[in-house]
Amino acid sequence: MNKFFTYYNSLCVGANTPTVFSFDPFVTAIKELLVAELQQVVYYIEKLKDLNLDMTAYTDKVIEFISVLIVNLDFKKESFFVIIEDLYNNKKMLEKMYISAAQKANIEPDLLSESDENYSSREIILKALNEREKNIQDKAAKIKFSKSKRNLYEIIINLVLNSCNCLIELKSFGVNLENAKNQVLKLLNTPNFPTLTDGELIEIIKDFAQCNYKIMKLLYENIIEEFGPVQEINVPLIKKQGKAILVSGSSFKDLEKILISVKGLNINVYTHHEMISAFQYEKLSSYQNLVGHYQKSNNNFPLDFASFPGPIYISGNAIPKIDVIRGQIYTSAKYPAYGIAKIENDDFSDLIKYALDAKGFEKDKLINEIKIGYIEAEIEKKVNDIIKKASNGEIKNIAIIGLIDQFNKSNDYINDFLKNAPNDVFIISFSYNYDRKNIWHVNSYFDFAIVYKIIELLIEKDKNITEKLNIFITDCNTSTISHIFNFIHLGLNSIFLGPCCPNIINPVLIEALTDLFNIKPLTNALNDIEIETKKEED
Repeated sequence: MNKFFTYYNSLCVGANTPTVFSFDPFVTAIKELLVAELQQVVYYIEKLKDLNLDMTAYTDKVIEFISVLIVNLDFKKESFFVIIEDLYNNKKMLEKMYISAAQKANIEPDLLSESDENYSSREIILKALNEREKNIQDKAAKIKFSKSKRNLYEIIINLVLNSCNCLIELKSFGVNLENAKNQVLKLLNTPNFPTLTDGELIEIIKDFAQCNYKIMKLLYENIIEEFGPVQEINVPLIKKQGKAILVSGSSFKDLEKILISVKGLNINVYTHHEMISAFQYEKLSSYQNLVGHYQKSNNNFPLDFASFPGPIYISGNAIPKIDVIRGQIYTSAKYPAYGIAKIENDDFSDLIKYALDAKGFEKDKLINEIKIGYIEAEIEKKVNDIIKKASNGEIKNIAIIGLIDQFNKSNDYINDFLKNAPNDVFIISFSYNYDRKNIWHVNSYFDFAIVYKIIELLIEKDKNITEKLNIFITDCNTSTISHIFNFIHLGLNSIFLGPCCPNIINPVLIEALTDLFNIKPLTNALNDIEIETKKEED
């Protein structure tokens, strides 16, 4: 495996090239403008719901708008104008509806204060963006909220984005959670009430974690019901002679649509990045056109895409930030990033045509194999063994480490942790294996469902086990903050978080998690092991 994934940068977990991550104030300005407009739209939706109007259709539209923020914000300028104009028009329409409904109810409408900029023209939109960009760059600019409140609002946005992503994917399974959607909108509406204290916001965030956890868990259950059962399987890292399509992202529904579209054609389909976990589901792995996994590095998407001799498809709500576009890339996202072609109505004919016209791989080459998945019966057996050893004092602490993927074995922190942890610390490793009796290695590969399954089983068999549980998150993705609050919801209070790339989680936000929610920063393995084991002594 090492000769295939060779670009790890230990200074930035999750980025495997010597990359300098830049902060783009213009992109930040776009995000802030979109969020501000969405929050105003939500404000009027909530006001109309309070007057007993059915706002289901508008709620769905907001969820769809929020999904725009999940993906790359490097829009074509024309797309950005359309988004903002659509949002603004919806806000003004909802405002009028609210005024009319309030008059009928014989109450005084509580309107948001109007700004001078009403986004009624593209010139005004650009002016607003430029002003926001200037304020972001100007350290002396007036700050409307305190640092802690701004960070809490940022955490809220992260939780909202993750929940909406899951809700949209659940919709593809025919599941509509109206109550959950309403809770998402209420959370997004909180910044419209600036008098809320930091303490109140913290409690609102913790309360929402229960909803967020239920949404994510239901999505996992639907994936297994649709594509399962889960199996243990060896996935080939392979180049196979013939035409090729690469599928990246996280939507197994999208992958299956492509596999159905190429059925009977001489086109090989490869997974990329987190899509590798598709192989652990029996239904997906049975498609003959799905031949293996292709990935040259961990998280360096431009390198992978540039070297692939065919088209690339990225599922709709999982578009990463791609600084360099090389090759033909497709997506079903409503607003594709610049340089990416859009697929409409599940019509993959252009993608297939490009694959047939492209070079493809000239010869077969098996590079390695990766074992992923698990055997259900073995999971419960192992958990029972852990509980027994914890009860008789053989295990004093339990460390769960890794959690994202296992593509890299050059992480010094994990190596030191697995090597030096005391024998009475039992390690559940979602990273990679190490030959010790107190280590249980689980082949998760981006599958957080198994992480939660193990934690839930441990708590189900011993409610006090949470006092012994320690989570070490050594890698980050866009769902990491949601996972942290899911762990808090499950009762875990010893959570360590490693350094995250700035394009994934802002370093300031990590400080907020540390200060406001007692999330511990990873330092070095020996020091963190000492902190963990000292907890038992205290």
